[in-house]
Amino acid sequence: MRFQTLSEARWIFVVLGLLAIASAFFFPWLLVLIVLLTVYVFWFFRDPARVSPDDPNAVVAAADGTVADIVEIDEPEVVHTRQKRVGISLSVFHVHTNRAPVDRKIIYKKAHAGLCLDARHADTPIAPRKTAR
Repeated sequence: MRFQTLSEARWIFVVLGLLAIASAFFFPWLLVLIVLLTVYVFWFFRDPARVSPDDPNAVVAAADGTVADIVEIDEPEVVHTRQKRVGISLSVFHVHTNRAPVDRKIIYKKAHAGLCLDARHADTPIAPRKTAR
């Protein structure tokens, strides 16, 4: 298991640590709840090892979830052609680590502002936060 994802969430652990210290002095019963929440956060931000195929042309899922849709879209920023987009729905209770689906070099990256919407529904507009690659 890698701990990169845990280090990205370090501010959460700082907040939970401060809450634990404060609750130990003022509300000792709350300390149990904060410890359980800390264990959950540790579990949520884990990055379990994944075995990938040896084939260099293999494409693996970018995230551990359920395929929500596979659609063709016009990609106007990088390749300027029709592309297949695979939408993967992630459970709020499971790992949210995203991986590279292919072994290639990133040549383009741009952050897009957007909304945090529930992407499980087909009528959700294409407006989530994303990073184009």
